[in-house]
Amino acid sequence: MKKILLLVLGLVASSASFAETNEPNKPAATASLIGNDKVKLVVAPEKATATIALNDEVGHTLYSSNVDLRDGFQQKFDISNLEKGVYKLSVSVGKERLVKSFTVTTVPSHQAVTLQD
Repeated sequence: MKKILLLVLGLVASSASFAETNEPNKPAATASLIGNDKVKLVVAPEKATATIALNDEVGHTLYSSNVDLRDGFQQKFDISNLEKGVYKLSVSVGKERLVKSFTVTTVPSHQAVTLQD
């Protein structure tokens, strides 16, 4: 049976996304829920190499990749098979790291994903 994902976050607009960071030296990135089963990560261009990682709540690395940010970076993560729990999506550039979390939960017969700031 295909899991149905619902976004259980107060949606101000018709989509949910992580706020872009304005902190100096932190990578500028946004993430948003696409459809019912994907999280899209977009990182702004800069002259650097970044490490992109997706970890579960106990710290297991589910995905990790080093990417060149000269032209920016975009990737969609398929979250349809993730178990209930808290996950962290991180972008690290040098010593600076931006971490965004999301929670996959079950709501009466439906699976739900919540994005946090």
